[in-house]
Amino acid sequence: MTPRKTKPRPTINEVAQRAGVAKTTVSHAISGKRPVAPATRERVFAAMHELQYSPSPIARRLAGSPSHAIALVFPLASPTIADVEVRYIASIGAVVNQHGYTFLTLTAPEVNVDDIRQIVYSGLVDGVLLMRIQQKDERVKLLKETDIPFVMIGRTRDNKGLTFVDLNGEAAIGLAVDYLVELGHHALGFICPQDLNFAFAQRIVKGFEKSCDKHQLPCNMAPAVWSADAGYRAMLVLLEQHPEMTAAIAWSEVVTVGAVSALRDMGRKIPDDISFISFDRSEHLHLASSDLTVIDTRPEAVGAQAAQMLISLLKDEPLERTQVLMPPLLINGKSTVRHVNGQHVGYTKVPGIH
Repeated sequence: MTPRKTKPRPTINEVAQRAGVAKTTVSHAISGKRPVAPATRERVFAAMHELQYSPSPIARRLAGSPSHAIALVFPLASPTIADVEVRYIASIGAVVNQHGYTFLTLTAPEVNVDDIRQIVYSGLVDGVLLMRIQQKDERVKLLKETDIPFVMIGRTRDNKGLTFVDLNGEAAIGLAVDYLVELGHHALGFICPQDLNFAFAQRIVKGFEKSCDKHQLPCNMAPAVWSADAGYRAMLVLLEQHPEMTAAIAWSEVVTVGAVSALRDMGRKIPDDISFISFDRSEHLHLASSDLTVIDTRPEAVGAQAAQMLISLLKDEPLERTQVLMPPLLINGKSTVRHVNGQHVGYTKVPGIH
């Protein structure tokens, strides 16, 4: 593999001189091992950016080569890692390791701009994969300014000049609504995301509204954060406010765990009383995974594609496409049935659905 071209880098002494501080202050600002006044720290990082200073680990300096490492910045949606998150990490790791790169993950519940700035300026990584993209994402702005190669898994509001892979969220929720309408359901409920700053969440909520408008259906939604408890409460809200509901959709497999429990506690059977579709599936469901109709958000395909695109950027290889929208899949299970004349009439596979 041909090493990436390198150029002479400015020294830490030059950064200290530009920022008007001691060399040890620059070191402490980068490492975070000792406190540095916020204003001083910002001055140091500004000087580093102006000089394009990127300190390398000792091993990297001795070898005179890139770090050969990639960072995945993946803020977790909850304190515990979900099945779909594991699928993303595993698929990305497989591609990264296949190409001989070290794979670093930042998976705290929150990974902010300062965290990314620190790892970028540390010289520990050659490229970044960024997840859980916000509508207006300051982390994206920082990465653009630092000039480090990066690929987003997701999209911001304005994606001009950016490289990303993302599930087509509007198509995903549209696929679920179309399928339920095809089965004869006209009273649907959607347990939707609560945080609409999360770009994917905003897109599937807008997609649900458009789908309901297309089919002339009432737009029944109850928001839930990424937790089983929130899914449980949201389902109770839908059942109370819309007792006529014959089908429901949940926006994540974690939320589905709580929603299914609420239906069971309220004596509503799946699919005898209510049809149900989940975005992805969880091994923690009382319902067997094979019994659940799901929108597969395709984390393996999305993650692998994004990782491969970043590898190509690091090798200075041209990308066939810089922006990829992945189509969703609907996998038919036994949690959805036809609804005819006010009655669920049993499991029937709709032609053309997996």
